[in-house]
Amino acid sequence: MKHDGIFRSQFLLWLGAAISIAEILTGTLMAPLGLTRGLAAIVLGHLIGCGLFLVPAGYLGAKLHQSALASAQLAFGRGGVLLASGLNALQLVGWTAVMIVNAQLAMNSISGKLFGFRSPLLMATIVAILIIAWLLMGSQLLFKINNAVVGLLVLGTVLMLVMVFMAPTTSQSVSTTSMTFGQAVELNVTMALSWLPLIGDYTQRVDRPLPVALVSAGGYMLGSLVMFVTGLLVVLRTGQTDITALLTRSGLGLVALLIIVFSTVTTTFLDTYSAATSLANLTGSRYVNRLAVGVTVVGLLIALTVAMTYYQNFLYLIGSVFTPLYAIIFVTYFVRHATLPYWLNFCWWVVGIVAYYQLQAIDFIGGTTLLVLVGLSIAVWLTGIVVKPTELGYREFSH
Repeated sequence: MKHDGIFRSQFLLWLGAAISIAEILTGTLMAPLGLTRGLAAIVLGHLIGCGLFLVPAGYLGAKLHQSALASAQLAFGRGGVLLASGLNALQLVGWTAVMIVNAQLAMNSISGKLFGFRSPLLMATIVAILIIAWLLMGSQLLFKINNAVVGLLVLGTVLMLVMVFMAPTTSQSVSTTSMTFGQAVELNVTMALSWLPLIGDYTQRVDRPLPVALVSAGGYMLGSLVMFVTGLLVVLRTGQTDITALLTRSGLGLVALLIIVFSTVTTTFLDTYSAATSLANLTGSRYVNRLAVGVTVVGLLIALTVAMTYYQNFLYLIGSVFTPLYAIIFVTYFVRHATLPYWLNFCWWVVGIVAYYQLQAIDFIGGTTLLVLVGLSIAVWLTGIVVKPTELGYREFSH
């Protein structure tokens, strides 16, 4: 029963992480592909992102009882942990700001239509205060409240889907913005990859590595699939991308407001805590919760002062770093059970980052990330034939 409770909490934790306005908005971008190809891109992208990345990353966290980025020490040494932690903290501070901005925009849209009241400062502050409240709860209370809130969010999501299907269809043409199947798959993969440096932070204290990794990744995948499909259906059925307008007209404005607020909280507190864990790797601080509160405050300030258009471009740049990083870690641990010299792995990491952008021109049907994962993994494995790798110690590799 103990394990059942842990698995249930992990599943709901990651299900809640996936229920967010950002996932729905990304799903709307699939609309130019149409229903059949759009659904295929969503499913394929989630299988790649969750199955090939989130599951093994979650497994490593539980197996080694280390945070997600601490496992980078396997292939890159202490220097690699510090560098990856710094990059992760940067991207997660940014994602915290992006999530707060997305929430306040949607909240103001609904509040303006319902009550004629808008205040970016107030809406953003409400979200930040709730995130901090989540962070300051004890772990047992947090899981109980989070599980209850996620349950309510699932009910709210079902209501949203019902409203989408009840909305009158329109003959208005969907945007003709070019979107290839490979680009759509890559968008889906990228959303899953944004959680890659985080998942081990939440599996590291749990036994039975494979089941907890599958449950965690499965929770995220289920929720994310529903969110993406919701976004796709909204555009295809109504011809518009603003789901808040649809819900407000349907009479579910207050429900939508609560869904947006609490889905942002259940998603973003994971970002802030993981950013704080990365900062603790850099500073040696034991006060992870205090660091997480600081990350939330900084995210709020960025959300109120910085143009998100430019910062999101920076986030994509940072996010692309983690595909080659984890490709090397996975080969080191799961395939070779041994590591190349750290400097050589660093070289392959840089090659992977450069290759990611070069390979985008190919527009591979399975997305650029899959190309980088397969190509770099083969390259690192072949290098181990030429350069004798160092066996991982028992504490690092044990089955």
